[in-house]
Amino acid sequence: MIRLACLLALVSLITLFPVCFDLSGSSAILFVFVGFPTLFVALMIYAAVRWRAGAFRVSETSRLR
Repeated sequence: MIRLACLLALVSLITLFPVCFDLSGSSAILFVFVGFPTLFVALMIYAAVRWRAGAFRVSETSRLR
Protein backbone atom coordinates (compact mmCIF):
# COMPACT_ATOMS: atom_id res chain seq x y z
CA MET A 1 0.00 0.00 0.00
CA ILE A 2 2.91 2.34 0.64
CA ARG A 3 4.08 1.76 -2.92
CA LEU A 4 0.61 2.66 -4.20
CA ALA A 5 0.72 5.87 -2.16
CA CYS A 6 4.14 6.70 -3.60
CA LEU A 7 2.93 6.01 -7.13
CA LEU A 8 -0.09 8.26 -6.66
CA ALA A 9 2.12 11.00 -5.24
CA LEU A 10 4.37 10.75 -8.29
CA VAL A 11 1.34 11.03 -10.58
CA SER A 12 0.36 14.15 -8.69
CA LEU A 13 3.84 15.62 -9.12
CA ILE A 14 3.80 14.80 -12.82
CA THR A 15 0.60 16.80 -13.21
CA LEU A 16 2.24 19.69 -11.34
CA PHE A 17 5.09 20.10 -13.86
CA PRO A 18 2.91 21.57 -16.65
CA VAL A 19 1.64 24.18 -14.18
CA CYS A 20 5.21 25.22 -13.42
CA PHE A 21 6.17 25.65 -17.07
CA ASP A 22 2.88 26.86 -18.59
CA LEU A 23 0.57 28.97 -16.49
CA SER A 24 -2.48 28.44 -18.66
CA GLY A 25 -5.94 27.43 -17.57
CA SER A 26 -5.69 23.94 -19.00
CA SER A 27 -2.62 23.04 -16.94
CA ALA A 28 -4.24 24.42 -13.80
CA ILE A 29 -7.43 22.45 -14.48
CA LEU A 30 -5.31 19.31 -14.96
CA PHE A 31 -3.73 19.73 -11.55
CA VAL A 32 -6.96 20.72 -9.78
CA PHE A 33 -9.02 17.82 -11.09
CA VAL A 34 -6.33 15.12 -11.41
CA GLY A 35 -3.22 16.06 -9.43
CA PHE A 36 -4.69 17.34 -6.21
CA PRO A 37 -7.17 14.47 -5.71
CA THR A 38 -4.44 11.89 -6.36
CA LEU A 39 -2.20 13.65 -3.84
CA PHE A 40 -5.03 13.61 -1.30
CA VAL A 41 -5.67 9.89 -1.86
CA ALA A 42 -1.94 9.17 -1.59
CA LEU A 43 -1.70 11.01 1.73
CA MET A 44 -4.79 9.27 3.09
CA ILE A 45 -3.47 5.82 2.11
CA TYR A 46 -0.11 6.61 3.69
CA ALA A 47 -1.73 7.90 6.88
CA ALA A 48 -4.00 4.84 7.11
CA VAL A 49 -1.08 2.44 6.69
CA ARG A 50 1.01 4.28 9.27
CA TRP A 51 -1.99 4.43 11.65
CA ARG A 52 -2.47 0.68 11.38
CA ALA A 53 1.25 0.18 12.02
CA GLY A 54 0.92 2.12 15.28
CA ALA A 55 2.98 5.15 14.34
CA PHE A 56 0.59 7.70 15.87
CA ARG A 57 0.05 6.08 19.24
CA VAL A 58 1.46 7.86 22.27
CA SER A 59 3.07 5.77 24.97
CA GLU A 60 5.22 6.56 27.95
CA THR A 61 8.38 5.53 26.14
CA SER A 62 7.68 7.70 23.09
CA ARG A 63 7.38 10.97 25.01
CA LEU A 64 10.28 13.37 25.11
CA ARG A 65 11.38 14.53 28.53
